[in-house]
Amino acid sequence: MLRGDLDAANEMLPDIPEDQKSKIARFLEGQGYKEQALEVATDSEHRFELALGLNQLDIALELAREADVEHKWKTVGDAALTAWNMRLAEECFTHAKDMGSLLLLYTSSCNEAGLRKLAQQADDAGARNVAFSCLWQVGDLNACIDLLIRTDRTAEAVLFAQTYLPSRAPEIAKLWKQGLESNGKAKVARLLGVPPTDGEGDTDLFPEWDSYLQLEKDGGSKSHDLIDVGDEEEAEAEAEEQEEETDGVETEEAEANAAPVAADEADEPASPQTDTEV
Repeated sequence: MLRGDLDAANEMLPDIPEDQKSKIARFLEGQGYKEQALEVATDSEHRFELALGLNQLDIALELAREADVEHKWKTVGDAALTAWNMRLAEECFTHAKDMGSLLLLYTSSCNEAGLRKLAQQADDAGARNVAFSCLWQVGDLNACIDLLIRTDRTAEAVLFAQTYLPSRAPEIAKLWKQGLESNGKAKVARLLGVPPTDGEGDTDLFPEWDSYLQLEKDGGSKSHDLIDVGDEEEAEAEAEEQEEETDGVETEEAEANAAPVAADEADEPASPQTDTEV
């Protein structure tokens, strides 16, 4: 190896005793021969580091499966994500129980089934923020509200329902008032207004509640025309082109009008000089 005779060195590698291969592997790595070091190395940790350094994810994955340790799964998953191997990254992050990385992976790939599965796993593991984010990404508003109620976030559930699902706001507001009363906060509970439903509730405090319910029934903003950004950009480009054309025409007209004036001035006789010089 020191003489650079790789062929002779490769012929000698099989004859190296097992107890010396780790030292030889370290030596080869120090000399920059990482591929040969990976072939000789017997220590799993060393082989794992070499495989990652050489981007040989198949060997690193095999070693991670043998060890079945979360940090190794996470390391291989990060390397797979860098190499755009989404399927391998998903497998590694699942074994590593890295819910944050799975959330990023499923959200960026619009994987609804993966998000719903991750929401259940996160809920079971107590990762409520991840579970809520998954449910929000798939647009399951009822599940978002139920999760907030189960985690004693009744106030947030009321505000969330009033904004996105007003038909459920009255029942949750009643739960909020009951919770406050049971905790000895009756005065605060009396200050809360309940949206009207079935002839009950504080109609005076919510004069536009019927319109909110109608919007929810109609699908909210989905019934309105959305702005097409592409058309807007095209319209702006056309407007700029028309403006440039108009400026060009005005410039040509100005030049054309100025040409006769210049010709007339050229045809006029020169004024006689006066003998006023001293």
